[in-house]
Amino acid sequence: MSGNQKYKLLGFSRSADVIRANIMVLSTGKSISIPLKELESSQVSEDLNRNELREIYRRIYGNKETVTAYDLTDRNERSWFAYLFIALSLSTIYIFCTIAGIKPTHIPYINMVIPSAIFFYPLTFILVDILNEFYGLRLARKAILFSFIANILFVFGLMFTAILPGLKEWGLTEAYTEIAQSIMAVLVASSVAYIVSENVNSWLLCKIKELTNSRYLFIRIITSTTVAAALDSVIFGTLAFYNTLDADTIKSIIFSQFIIKITYAIVGVGPIYVARALFRKYINS
Repeated sequence: MSGNQKYKLLGFSRSADVIRANIMVLSTGKSISIPLKELESSQVSEDLNRNELREIYRRIYGNKETVTAYDLTDRNERSWFAYLFIALSLSTIYIFCTIAGIKPTHIPYINMVIPSAIFFYPLTFILVDILNEFYGLRLARKAILFSFIANILFVFGLMFTAILPGLKEWGLTEAYTEIAQSIMAVLVASSVAYIVSENVNSWLLCKIKELTNSRYLFIRIITSTTVAAALDSVIFGTLAFYNTLDADTIKSIIFSQFIIKITYAIVGVGPIYVARALFRKYINS
């Protein structure tokens, strides 16, 4: 590497977003242009001296768009760990809301009837917003599907344990079975509402992001969440309580859910901005 025998680096040029090295063939004096990636693995690089190689590698791996071994291991590991954490959180909240959703709650001060899960379910919209922002529509949908399957398995596992014979000494057998049956009854409602609303939320986020060129985060969050919350409230309220509550009560539940979810969407804009900054700092640290 101490001296050039066949080739000499003359400089660099760029064409069609590809950086090329201009190499002189010492035996003829002619100049050839080689893309840096091809030059790195060619025999030409073996004849270049240490300083020339340093400049070549600086241009190859100094580019922010270049994926290095560091990006594929350390940094990617952080990114996928964060994705796993968000996906598991999404599943946990969804399963919890499936259980809590069987209990209607009356708030006398404002005369509203709402499912107990409504105070936690809007958090799923925030998590899906973060997934779309950093991982895109495809991976966001995979996380939604993952949490949906986890919830189905949980409910069917609960039903299986409910039909198993219990001990007479254990006084909660009937209560356990009744709760399991109630959860099973709202499974269809929660599943349809979740799949439709979350996928619509994800799709709108990505489309608005494209239209606004990744600007105005608050616009896409509020718009997508408003549409998704309306769909979710109507689907869940109608399917879950169709045969158990009167039409006026169902309308009250749908309206109350929608108002609370929209409130979450507006209040949640600030936390999403903070979460996005912290997430980016975590991934890039």
